Amino acid sequence: MNLHFLTKKIITVLLSTSLSIAHAELPDLGDPTQQEVSPYLEYLMGKNFYKTLKSNLPFIDDLTVNDYINTLGQKLVSQSDQPDKEFNFFILKIPSINAFAGPDAYIGIHTGLFLAANNESELAGVLAHEISHVTQRHLARAMTESSASPAAIFAAVLAGILIASQDAQAGAAVLYGGTAAMMQSQINFTRHNEYEADRIGISVLRDAGINPQGMADFFEILLRNADSNNVLARMEYLRTHPLSSARVAEARHRILEEDKKLPNDSLNFQLSKARIIVSTTHSLHNLIQKIEGLKKDKQNITTRYTHAIALIAYNKPAPAINLLKDLIKEKNHPWFQLALAKAYENNNQKSDALRTLKELAQLYPNYLPVTIEYASMLNYFEQHKKAIQILKRQLQQQNKSIIYRTLAQTYYANGQITPALEATSHQYELEGYLKLATQQVDNALKQSGLKESTRQRLEGRKKELTSQLLRERQY
Repeated sequence: MNLHFLTKKIITVLLSTSLSIAHAELPDLGDPTQQEVSPYLEYLMGKNFYKTLKSNLPFIDDLTVNDYINTLGQKLVSQSDQPDKEFNFFILKIPSINAFAGPDAYIGIHTGLFLAANNESELAGVLAHEISHVTQRHLARAMTESSASPAAIFAAVLAGILIASQDAQAGAAVLYGGTAAMMQSQINFTRHNEYEADRIGISVLRDAGINPQGMADFFEILLRNADSNNVLARMEYLRTHPLSSARVAEARHRILEEDKKLPNDSLNFQLSKARIIVSTTHSLHNLIQKIEGLKKDKQNITTRYTHAIALIAYNKPAPAINLLKDLIKEKNHPWFQLALAKAYENNNQKSDALRTLKELAQLYPNYLPVTIEYASMLNYFEQHKKAIQILKRQLQQQNKSIIYRTLAQTYYANGQITPALEATSHQYELEGYLKLATQQVDNALKQSGLKESTRQRLEGRKKELTSQLLRERQY
């Protein structure tokens, strides 16, 4: 049976509960009898794992927060066994406390976990643990050593995450039904993975200059939140990360006395937490009232920042402007300036927003959140050539789909259709949609008046994309 069909069949069966989750489209992943998970197979799994999650679950789309989590993640990766491997960190807007490492270095964090962490050290401890699962290829090894096919395991893990995002007990049941035999026979292997990820993760934290005590501290938070009435808590071997007091003690035993002198928090972590609180709150009105009800001595920098961005989200930019100006006098943090620019924009003070972003861009020329906001504001003022210039400069530092998307919008606004189509092609490729990327190149080649050098470049790109598509279909 073709693995593409098998995987889709498993997904369909596993998702045929009362939960309203969209059908997952997955590519061919190879022969179902193939036990060895090659790097390319793992790459395909990771790519489509992420695409499926993206299509079915709510993501945090806050560029500032996403930049923070990826910057922190890359800081840790640089101290891992695979410092050059490309990792992708993302945050799902799900209130449960959870995190996972999918195939090929796709690491997901739930907002519930982010908010449960008290400081950056605790969050970094989770990331370091997940990074270690990836560098030690725990998922790939489990697939290789299991009697089940990689497709069955992949589908079960994916379906478990999708369903658990809406119902934790249902997700556990699906995971149990899909991989019971593997989990039963390899429970000790799984526990070994967890201890190995802890041990390596603590070293990664230490080498990155982050207090590793946060990892053990967060273990205790997870244990306190384990509900004995929950399926996930009752069946330890079915849990994604089996926890016990022994694991906490083992982690604490590995922490050196000098480690405790390392920093355990950052302002960026606390500000990111504030942004997630605002983006996930059920009532901005109640949040604002709660903050305004606090005494002045209880309103620290983070609380006041939370107040300001909540007011912006609540469409009250004028008082937010005053709050942010006071904050900037106290500490001139770039996120305060970004929020001020957004408040100016929402208050119809576009020139003030442009001025603020221009000053920020001069101070932080390669900072992605600033570049995107500045380019968007330049487009509003029809300064498209300037926007194209700073976006191209950013591409020299980072190869991100959002840069290409903003660049494409800028080219379109400037009447440059061919480069807009080419930029969109790069965007789709980075997002994993090779067929759509190829179609954009085809559309660009149909434009009249192309220079010969442009035509040759586009034809070369089409050949490369076609080759990638063919390899995926043949695998």
